[in-house]
Amino acid sequence: MFDRVGIEQAPPGLWRRFWRRLHEPYPEPDHNRALIRRLNPRSGEQIQRVVPKHLIVYLPVPIAVGALALCLGVALFHWNALTILLIWLSLAAVVVTVCRAFLVWRDVFVLTNWRVVRLSGFFTTRVATMPINRILDMTMTRPPLGRVLGYGHFVFESAAQEQGLREIRFVPDILTIDHEINNAVNKEHRRRASMGLPPDHRATGLPPDVETTDPIPGLGPL
Repeated sequence: MFDRVGIEQAPPGLWRRFWRRLHEPYPEPDHNRALIRRLNPRSGEQIQRVVPKHLIVYLPVPIAVGALALCLGVALFHWNALTILLIWLSLAAVVVTVCRAFLVWRDVFVLTNWRVVRLSGFFTTRVATMPINRILDMTMTRPPLGRVLGYGHFVFESAAQEQGLREIRFVPDILTIDHEINNAVNKEHRRRASMGLPPDHRATGLPPDVETTDPIPGLGPL
């Protein structure tokens, strides 16, 4: 009796893979080298959530492409200096919006069990960090359009006012992210309270027999 050979599932199409990468700039964050290189998993730091921008930030791209298509359509019937100028302007708008969309796609917000991290930039990368225990206040704003589409903005208040992490805009599924951040802050405060440490203590509270590694910038010595 012969065993049935299973049919391998076809790989996802190009459009589906592109759509997935819009939602996941760092796929499989626990095994992503580019992301782990900026964190410190050897000391117990675990990635809770990688949050990209909401898809509303890419709206200028289809608008610019539509304007270019409209100008090309008009040029088929009225070819003159004005239509040529409009075509070049719309083409420049497409290039600018695509470049800006790529930089926005690279701007992600990472929540770990120790801190919040913002990764941004391409040629010049920037990593802004804020320890969880130093978040003093967090304001969530949901504009009217954000209430319909499910996005919002965060404003963090901390003891040091880290630049680059004070305001996070266009956060998708912001209510879920808000709950996860509050849970991470409460867990960190409970952990420090159970060890007799003040909430803003710089030490990690690890037992003496636990091997320590290099300190994380912004988190203090281990």
